[in-house]
Amino acid sequence: MKNSFKRPFLYLALAGGLSMVTVGCKDLTETPDFVSPDNFYKTANDAVAAINGAYLPINDEWYSNPYNRSVFDCALGIQFGYEKGPLYYQQGGYVASDEYIDSYWAQNYRGINRTNIVLDKLPGVTMDAELKKRISGEAHYLRAFYYYCLVVYFENLPVVDKPTRKLGEYVSNENGKKKALDLIIADLKAAETELPTTVATSDGGRPSKWAAKTLLSKAYLETAEWQLAADKAKEVIDQSGLTLFENFGDNWAVAKKNQGERLFEMQANFDVNPNIYQNLHAHFTPTDWDGSDPNSNVPGDGVTAAGWADAWIVGAGNFHDLFTTGDKRIPVTFMEKYRSKNANGEFVTYSKSAKSPFVAPGSSDRTFNNVIYQKWIEYNIGGWQKTKKNITLLRLADAYLAHAEACAKGANGDAYFSLNKIRARAGVAPLSGLSKDALVSAVLDETLREFAGEGWAFPTLRRYGKTAEFIKKYTGRTVDDAKYRLLPIPAVELNANPLVKQNTGW
Repeated sequence: MKNSFKRPFLYLALAGGLSMVTVGCKDLTETPDFVSPDNFYKTANDAVAAINGAYLPINDEWYSNPYNRSVFDCALGIQFGYEKGPLYYQQGGYVASDEYIDSYWAQNYRGINRTNIVLDKLPGVTMDAELKKRISGEAHYLRAFYYYCLVVYFENLPVVDKPTRKLGEYVSNENGKKKALDLIIADLKAAETELPTTVATSDGGRPSKWAAKTLLSKAYLETAEWQLAADKAKEVIDQSGLTLFENFGDNWAVAKKNQGERLFEMQANFDVNPNIYQNLHAHFTPTDWDGSDPNSNVPGDGVTAAGWADAWIVGAGNFHDLFTTGDKRIPVTFMEKYRSKNANGEFVTYSKSAKSPFVAPGSSDRTFNNVIYQKWIEYNIGGWQKTKKNITLLRLADAYLAHAEACAKGANGDAYFSLNKIRARAGVAPLSGLSKDALVSAVLDETLREFAGEGWAFPTLRRYGKTAEFIKKYTGRTVDDAKYRLLPIPAVELNANPLVKQNTGW
């Protein structure tokens, strides 16, 4: 029987985080040990287990990759929380010993080491050539993804492209930004030739060549190679056959998992395994919500919420103002009304001028001023951990906005073409005739609206050189951009590696 992938059995990171796969007609359920002796990596089963395990670090901690990025966005003031982590970020009080930074750094380097092992051992494995090529493509893509997640927050990284074999092998971070981006670009060039054009439904969550090309276009934005970024994004737009969902909300709909413009996503399905879920639902839901669909007249189950939005992360009211009236993304991005258990199950509604962030028990008020993100929220699921929504990490809109940004900043091409495709879906008027600076600003604003609440604002504003400006606008604090445009390299890394130097100002 030909080696193939099968629908993953265990959802943790992406489809394939740990999976039951078909390899020579034998189901594999082992979890690979990444410090195993060399003789482990000899068979097709071993290779599949190793690549599946390389997905795990995206979501193998309570502070997952997407949640940590949401906390980092609080540093801009566009969102905040009442719990100490998000609050410290919003106040600028985070430091190099911060637990979110520690977690994020470690999980991405775990992913890097696992992909390094796959790429190191895979050539010596005798197996089906097509499957071997695909595993190589996934490993190249994942390593690029992990390095991308790091370089856009820290820039000068210690870059390793071989497995860690023993303690004390120190790597400097001098010129680490260039080294990281060079490796990211090389990996994605390999991945776009090795990955399949289409991914079967049974392999949902694994990247295609279009995911590799889209991430490559974003990597070129980081190197300021505008033409390369524009050209690569246009390849995806013109050649993939993919189109933007007509309904913006389909990017988070359970029924549209791993379909259409959704290029790469972290899998989550409580029904597949009750121990595996995505916790963003819990972090963004209001505690007094009854769990029902805000657009339905049917009351909720009363237990779905159990969330912590009142304590964890909510948006800033003036960031909500970035959206124009009638933007179709507003009801998808924000929960502007819901049935409140504190109001006897009556509807309460968002108002920027409301007296309180939430409706207190016994209050006669029926308005609140918390800006509640709801892209990850699910309705009537019977408990916050019973989630089924995937976490979309890359989509076709990334390619459109990468193309618009590159063209606005100097590449040959029509920035309005790609920018207005995004605006058209949102139901807002097309733009034209702007000055260069105004066009660049328009693309930035559109990017912030399109990806609001998804945890990518911090690296976006760093790339545009707007970090200090936004912190001033949304928090009132005047900060040194050279410092606050990046996160501090974790203290634990500095203590362990004498060759790593801290980022400026930290």
